[in-house]
Amino acid sequence: MKIMKKMAALVIAMVMVAAVAIPAMAAQSSSNTITVKGAKEGETYKAFKMLELFVDDTTNPQAYTYTVASDWVEFFDDENIDVWGTVLEKDDTGTYFTRKSGVTDETAWSASALSAFAEAAAKYAAEKSLTPVASKACEAGVTSVILNTTESGYYLVTSTLGSRAMIDTTPGDVEINEKNEEDTIHKTVKEDSTGDYGQSNDAQVGDTVEFKSEVNIVPRSINVKVHDTMDRGLTLNSGSIKIYTDVDHIAEYTEATVRAGTGDSAPDAGDTFTIVVPDTFAATATVAQKLYIVYTAEVNKDAVVKNADGVAIVNQSNKTTVQFGNGTSSTEDSTTTTTHKFSVFKHKKGSTDNLAGAIFQVKKGENVVNMIKLDDKNYRIVDDTETGTAATHVAANNEVATVEADSMVRDFVTVASGDIVIWGVDSDEDYSITELQAPKGYNLLNPATRKVVVSDGDNTRIEVENYSGTELPSTGGIGTTIFYIIGAILVLGAGILLVVRRRMNAK
Repeated sequence: MKIMKKMAALVIAMVMVAAVAIPAMAAQSSSNTITVKGAKEGETYKAFKMLELFVDDTTNPQAYTYTVASDWVEFFDDENIDVWGTVLEKDDTGTYFTRKSGVTDETAWSASALSAFAEAAAKYAAEKSLTPVASKACEAGVTSVILNTTESGYYLVTSTLGSRAMIDTTPGDVEINEKNEEDTIHKTVKEDSTGDYGQSNDAQVGDTVEFKSEVNIVPRSINVKVHDTMDRGLTLNSGSIKIYTDVDHIAEYTEATVRAGTGDSAPDAGDTFTIVVPDTFAATATVAQKLYIVYTAEVNKDAVVKNADGVAIVNQSNKTTVQFGNGTSSTEDSTTTTTHKFSVFKHKKGSTDNLAGAIFQVKKGENVVNMIKLDDKNYRIVDDTETGTAATHVAANNEVATVEADSMVRDFVTVASGDIVIWGVDSDEDYSITELQAPKGYNLLNPATRKVVVSDGDNTRIEVENYSGTELPSTGGIGTTIFYIIGAILVLGAGILLVVRRRMNAK
């Protein structure tokens, strides 16, 4: 019995010695660096030691012994052999790791085995909140980062850019290349005439337009923000912002913070709205995840401007940028929304001069469109903030009422100084103008309505020709008197001629 106890104690002692020996081999110090080439400014790079390494000569290693590092025992468990077993294999004791037979660096990467292995390792490090042995941010103007690793090992390198981790072995100075893609965004706007989404659209002032942004977030991206900025001619409908995780916009994502208000809900400086995506969204992902952001905005009065240079349309941009990591921004994407105009040339038949005093109403479909009278020749469609009772130019006795500039009106009046221009309309076939009152001395149009097809080239000109009447007969004039006078003169002339001829015959 005593002998068996002594043997058991000896076995335990040997196991403990072996356990101590392995870590002792792993603690081999050397002058090691890992240089990340193509590093991105502002991003932080971290090195994690997955396997301890002991080599025969740190300056010229020929023999390598790899054992699992303490933080990575669970990762390299046999239950996860599908993850690491495509690249590595254990010896018969289950203690030492070697390269899997037939696997080279080239074949491993070409088969994506090493890439998948690195991704799984990076995910494990994130889930376990492991502490890196080296960490460094890429400074401005620098394209590489040097990580000082003071012990030999098999290292995983990650960056705040996200998904694609990198793996290499020290001792010695090794170089790896940044392989990560950046978070990206693709945004579109809906064209109401077709229902299609694209990079541009046109609309009437006061119309609501729909936007979509598709954000591609790579695994383990952190500090993700979506910055959306609209030009002043677009007014965000803040309550319309929705975020989904599927392209069909069914699964709504509510964990992100939308800031489009005031105070604590105010967007970042310069933004129309800001969306903050929690780190948990991409923390454990192994493939890129997408968020679909949908919202609407109204085309407002600032889409048309009037200044010392005249009246002009201002194309409206909606720009979106993704910020992530330690401040790096992806390539931004934007859409353009514009509006249009058409002009009315009122003239009398056979003339190229503008005819003043005709009053017209503008309709879209069956609805009268109110306008702001910018000046005598320019009118702009109202937006939803411009409310109240619209004035009219129609007056009694075929007169034209005086309406001051900057007033809201429900009609426009033609002038002799040039065409009337209606600003802020959509490119559409649904417009019309109806003559409410003709100029004095001219007949009202028949039919009174003219269809207006607005082109997207801003050169639509509607020619409207007016006819005047002729003076009608009147009993208050000279009537038949002229005929009696002429007859009397003829009779008198005939009598004189007769007398003269008789006298000449008598002689």
